[in-house]
Amino acid sequence: MKKIICLTVAVLLLACIALSAIACDNTTDLKSKDKNLGNYEGKKAVEGMSAFDIVMEAYSNFLKEPNYTRDEYFSFASSVATRDTHLTRKIVDGKVYNQEVIYGTGFDKGTCAKRFYYDGATANYFHNSKKSNVSYDKENGEFSVKNWGEFIPFDGDLQKELDELRYKITTYDIYDRSILSPTHDDGVYLTDGVYYCTIKIDCSDEKMKGVQRAALDEFLDLLSAKEEGFEIDDTTLDFAIQNIDGKYKFIIWRRHEKYSGKHSTGIRVSCEQTCISYYTYGDAVITSDDLLNLA
Repeated sequence: MKKIICLTVAVLLLACIALSAIACDNTTDLKSKDKNLGNYEGKKAVEGMSAFDIVMEAYSNFLKEPNYTRDEYFSFASSVATRDTHLTRKIVDGKVYNQEVIYGTGFDKGTCAKRFYYDGATANYFHNSKKSNVSYDKENGEFSVKNWGEFIPFDGDLQKELDELRYKITTYDIYDRSILSPTHDDGVYLTDGVYYCTIKIDCSDEKMKGVQRAALDEFLDLLSAKEEGFEIDDTTLDFAIQNIDGKYKFIIWRRHEKYSGKHSTGIRVSCEQTCISYYTYGDAVITSDDLLNLA
C-alpha cells in the first residue's frame, strides 16, 4: 500500500512539474464588444487631451453617478488553475445590488454564487460556495446557478462593503501621475464620438511593494504565492469614455495583467488575467427576481 501511495504522489508531482513548464497555455481570451478599445493603430491623438486627465475626470463623475449598471467579465488562467467570473452591479438612487458568479478549476477554490442588496437602510446577502451549484459553459461564456437560495441579514462591516461596491473600480492606486509606466502613452483617440485611451501602470518591484501594495497582496492571495520571486508586466487599463450630457463617463474599461510567482506547492506558475466592465447609465432597475425572498 505504501508503494502505491508513493507512486501516486510521484506521478502527481511529475504532472505538476509538467504543468509548470507549460506556463500559461490557457491564456484568457476575453474580447471587447468594441474593436476600437485599446486599438490606436493609424489613429492620431486628439490635440490637447490627456489620457490620465480624462480618466480622472470620468472617475470623479462616476463617484457621483446616481443610477448605473456595471456588467463585468473576468477571466484568469494559469498552468494549475482557471477562474471565470460574471458580475452584475446596479446602483439605483442610494440602493446597491451586486451579483457575482465565480467558477474555478484546478487549484482555484473560489467557485461560488453570491448576492448583496442594500436598500438604503439595511443590507442582506447570499453566498453559496457549493461547487455543484455553479456551472460555466466556456464556449458560450454562460454561467448557470442551480439554486440561489435566500437572502439573510448582512453581518459584516457595512460601510466598508458599500464603499467597495460603490466607489472602487480597481485595486491599483491610479490617482497620481507618478504611478504611470515609463512607456505610458498619454494620448486620447476619438472615434465615432467615443474617446479611447490607456493607462499603463508602472509595476516595477519598487512600485508593487510600495504604492501598489494592495494590488500585490491581491495577486499573492489569488496565486497562493510567496512574495519572493513574484514578477509582473506593466498592467494596462484600456478605456472607452463618452461625453454624456456634458460629462465624461466610462462606457468600457478593460484591465489586462500577466504575472508569475512561486505557488505554495513550490511550483512556479505563470498567469494571465483580463477583466472587462461595461457601463450603462440611467436605466438600472433592481427587480423582484434580483431580490429573491426580499421581494
